[in-house]
Amino acid sequence: MRLAPDLPPSVRRLLFEAGVEAEPPIERRIFTNRDLNFDNVPVVGFDMDYTLAVYDQDAMEALSIACTIDKLIARGYPERLSKLEPEPHFAMRGLLVDKRLGNVLKQDRHGYVGRAYHGLRALAKAERRATYRTQRLGGERERFVPVDTLFALPEVTIYANIVELLDRHPELWSGDRPSYAEAWDDVRACIDEAHRDGTIKDRIRAAPGSFIERDADLGPTLHKLRSAGKRLFLLTNSLLPYTDALMTYLLGDAMTAYGSWQAYFDWIVVGARKPTFFREPAAFVELDGTGEPSGSEVAVPQRGRIYQGGGQEGLQRALGVHPDEVLYVGDHIYGDVVQSKKSSGWRTALVVQDLEHELAVRRDFAVELADIEHLHRLRAQLAERLSQLRHVGRTLERFEAADVVAFGADPGEADVLLETSRANLRRRYDRTRAYFEEVQAALERREAAVDRAFNPYWGSMFAERHETSWFGAQVEDFACIYTSRVSNFLFVSPSRYFHAPRGRLPHFEVFR
Repeated sequence: MRLAPDLPPSVRRLLFEAGVEAEPPIERRIFTNRDLNFDNVPVVGFDMDYTLAVYDQDAMEALSIACTIDKLIARGYPERLSKLEPEPHFAMRGLLVDKRLGNVLKQDRHGYVGRAYHGLRALAKAERRATYRTQRLGGERERFVPVDTLFALPEVTIYANIVELLDRHPELWSGDRPSYAEAWDDVRACIDEAHRDGTIKDRIRAAPGSFIERDADLGPTLHKLRSAGKRLFLLTNSLLPYTDALMTYLLGDAMTAYGSWQAYFDWIVVGARKPTFFREPAAFVELDGTGEPSGSEVAVPQRGRIYQGGGQEGLQRALGVHPDEVLYVGDHIYGDVVQSKKSSGWRTALVVQDLEHELAVRRDFAVELADIEHLHRLRAQLAERLSQLRHVGRTLERFEAADVVAFGADPGEADVLLETSRANLRRRYDRTRAYFEEVQAALERREAAVDRAFNPYWGSMFAERHETSWFGAQVEDFACIYTSRVSNFLFVSPSRYFHAPRGRLPHFEVFR
């Protein structure tokens, strides 16, 4: 928000430091899908991993891939797997894994598969359509696996490389080769084990600065919300020892007014088992500082203490407000946003760490994107004209000279008149068709260049095939607001009214 420019510089600076007049770069804006009066939200909750804690994705993927491959080799996978150098940018959120066929897919909002890879090989359009054109994907839960979180990206990358080995080097397996589905299950089991047994998390706890970005704005952001009278809670699936290590690194000495990271939060729940937390009632177990149980199980957590487990119903009772007076901020589109929206009635804010890159590309390629929009509209107009010309041409082919004579033509000229009309129409059609193909070729070149800037394999996370992507549609449908990091709230007033853009159906545009 910009205030009147005639305010004294000292007053303007004071307001800026208070976050009243801050103008963040586009990458740090908060975007609105549904109107939200932040002034009427007295309670704000936060997930930790990839929400409060912003991970260095390249470092996390390298660690996860190395630890998972070690465990796969211990299960009998070929040693050659250790020599692979997986492409860290192959995977992105919003993809779908077809375990049966060894494919990774990207869909538009309607479920149409716009891109697909078998291993690391892109499927040609004909092959992709032959495989998936008659299906609405995702319903077969045993076959299709959604890629919802940044934590899931390493397993997709490993899986694609294993599919390559299964296809190209079957001799590397001494016994029976796993099926594509079995390979996915093995990757999933090994990466879960690496998280569960400390192989990954112990490394992060020992050197959090190597894997987590220490955001200098995070402490002031939480302080600003508390100073505005909002109560805060932490709700994370991570257990207390890991949570304590990360939160101490992020907030332990961030502000002198807070003696520890726990002081920022009124309620703390670890080991929450989301999304089950939102669906099933469960008791809260009070913990001591080491993460061990220190008291009896309770149905309603008390303020100022640390608990493990529990359920949304009990926490809601502790908060003492209506569900729509709670804003929950998380990164997991399903576990944090979809489930909390459906089950609890909480308002939702989605943290999309990748949004900063998305917006940077859209800024840098603004001219190209505007050109693409123009070419899309022009192509649609030409396609409609071709359809009309094709229909007229087919109709003319059915007519005979007698038909033209019946409508007043000279009988001696009817044949020539009809053939001349057909020839003129064919020339017009051919000219329009050539123009259409020129526009189509130019459009494909522009889109390919911009897609490579977003992601060389998949393009934009939020778009697919001239449409919103499946992931983008989920963001639109379930996140009231979304942004790239929690500290972006520093740039908005705690009393902000987030206004959503007006929804428009195609017929709304007719008289604009």
